[in-house]
Amino acid sequence: MTTLPISLAFARNILAFSRRQLPEAAFVRARSAIIDTIGVTLAGSRHDGSAILRSVIEPTAAQGKSRVLGTDLRLNSLDAALLNGQAAHMLDYDDSNSYLHGHPSVAILPAALAVADEHGIDGQTLLQAYITGFEAVARLGSTVGRRQYTHGWHPTTTIGIFGAVAAAGVLLALNEAQLATALGIAASFAAGIKSNFGSMTKPLIVGHANRNALLAVLLAKNGHTAGAQAFEHPQGYFAVFNGGPDTYAPQFLTEDWDAEPRILDREKGVKQKRYPCCFALAPVLDGVLALRAEHDLRPDDIASVAIGVHAIRFPHINVPNPVDPLGGKFSTSYAVARALVQGAITMEDFEHESRFNDTATRALMPKVSLSVYERDNPSGATVVIRTNGGQVHERYVEAAVGTTHDLPLSAETLEQKFLNCAGRVLTPAAAEALLQRLEQDQYA
Repeated sequence: MTTLPISLAFARNILAFSRRQLPEAAFVRARSAIIDTIGVTLAGSRHDGSAILRSVIEPTAAQGKSRVLGTDLRLNSLDAALLNGQAAHMLDYDDSNSYLHGHPSVAILPAALAVADEHGIDGQTLLQAYITGFEAVARLGSTVGRRQYTHGWHPTTTIGIFGAVAAAGVLLALNEAQLATALGIAASFAAGIKSNFGSMTKPLIVGHANRNALLAVLLAKNGHTAGAQAFEHPQGYFAVFNGGPDTYAPQFLTEDWDAEPRILDREKGVKQKRYPCCFALAPVLDGVLALRAEHDLRPDDIASVAIGVHAIRFPHINVPNPVDPLGGKFSTSYAVARALVQGAITMEDFEHESRFNDTATRALMPKVSLSVYERDNPSGATVVIRTNGGQVHERYVEAAVGTTHDLPLSAETLEQKFLNCAGRVLTPAAAEALLQRLEQDQYA
């Protein structure tokens, strides 16, 4: 029996999955994720980083039918995917996934939406393609495990690019051979390192992953070639990004994809964010804000705050002295201090110098410590707050609100999040009208 190259088996499963009759619950989950992602993209389009990228791209960009969200621009699909991809991740307010160890929607939707705009593709077809892209990144995430994440790669881009290839490839009706080639091309386009976390380059490379995924699909559709063994070659994707064969499990790509869609996984599916900062800070902030409200704590009451997280989370949020508000998205000391000062965390906390340099916030930051706890739970956090009066308040958060099927963000919270984000670009009435259209799968 001849063994198929992994890229071809991967492509075959992507196309077969895209033709599956999926449960309505999958479309409900996808619809929520897409609406949330469009909202944070609109908000992110107003960030300085997005404006800088537009100033570089727009003067030489070919016009087209694909929208650049948050603007009046309609550009070619490649540049629209780039600009929307960066804006979508600019605020770090977008969803996460524990198979991927990264952010699935911003790695899939900008490329898919650019194609849908260009070709007038309907909302239901876009939903199916999005779910297919989600399945692809979740299965590749299972294949490579935590290795890339812990080694310093940014899986949202090094894995996520293949989700965008899957979604765009389905929308552009590639055949198996063409899609296998697109996956092979993307294996050379995959990039992204975590040393750029806390800077504009983190979302920039997400934009490039979307653009490069779409470029790979278009090249393959037009007859470009790629190595048939792009994944399993001794110097292929698996070896380069993961290392030895004991660090990856290709069967997740090559076996039949007939199980429940992974977007419906109750523990690892779509994890939506309550706070516009690093996902690792979500359980921390849930605990801090709960204790603040429960015990009516005020900044002057605090003697110390001890935070414990899993070892896999520690490096990203161990930034005691961030250099600017954007860097504060990865700083436990800053985020905790802001939460204790104002009883909430908002987008403005990571944008405005006045908040970043607030006197009460600065006074609290040195009182916050971060350590690695011994629990085998990457999604949790411990919080111990000691007051000047000698009281000790403790909270263990097993999982942040929004991170599991059984602990979701409420419909009201998601709606308000969307309206707050969209309100940075649109009037309140226009934001409400947009939300109603999106809820009816009207993405054009």
